[in-house]
Amino acid sequence: MAITDAWLTEKVSQRHITITKYADYLWLLDARGVAYLPACDWLIVSDLHLEKGSYLRSYANPLPSLDSTATLKRLESIIDDYQPLRVISLGDSFHDKHSMSRMTIEDRQHLCRLVDKVKEWMWVEGNHDPDLPEGIRGTPCFEIVLDNMVFRHEPEMSETRAQVIGHYHPKKRTTITRRRYSGKCFTNNKNLFVMPAFGQFTGGLDIDEDVMLTLLPKPTRQVFMLCEGIIFKI
Repeated sequence: MAITDAWLTEKVSQRHITITKYADYLWLLDARGVAYLPACDWLIVSDLHLEKGSYLRSYANPLPSLDSTATLKRLESIIDDYQPLRVISLGDSFHDKHSMSRMTIEDRQHLCRLVDKVKEWMWVEGNHDPDLPEGIRGTPCFEIVLDNMVFRHEPEMSETRAQVIGHYHPKKRTTITRRRYSGKCFTNNKNLFVMPAFGQFTGGLDIDEDVMLTLLPKPTRQVFMLCEGIIFKI
């Protein structure tokens, strides 16, 4: 842990970070799209989707192969700020099983350096990446349990513990004083906490779509929206 009271106070005042409570833990929600648990010194990030750009290019989409580079640079800056004991990558870290074969040598080396920066790196399996690519350090797992809370990629509807998940890439549109805003978001109720997607080319599912409303009905949910470098509750 590298953060100080002065650093946190400044970031909260600038609305770069907000503080919330979930499953009896205090969480720092960072406007850059990650969550941090001070009590454990854990940094949580979800849905990196590394090499999504090169995957889409193979289907004639005119996208540059820069998404992995940009995603890793943003993540490195965050890791340098928090210097956590553990990083949890909450599934769909790699866009498909061939991602590593398309990744540049520079990006592969950068990824390995990031993993080596922290004592523990946990790769939670996702629907895009059920198997950790060869040559990538860190620990693959299906889920991580902390007291009465479980971290996994997709929700288990019969689960009685509080769940922290990714997968849905939640986003939100809203109007404030006649101005329209749109951005990724964190959203939760007492039983389910959904992380935003971190990857450079990740789209999103509006939290007012039926599938999200089934998971998190409006009367029960909190929403923390990310827009223009700040985070605010709506």
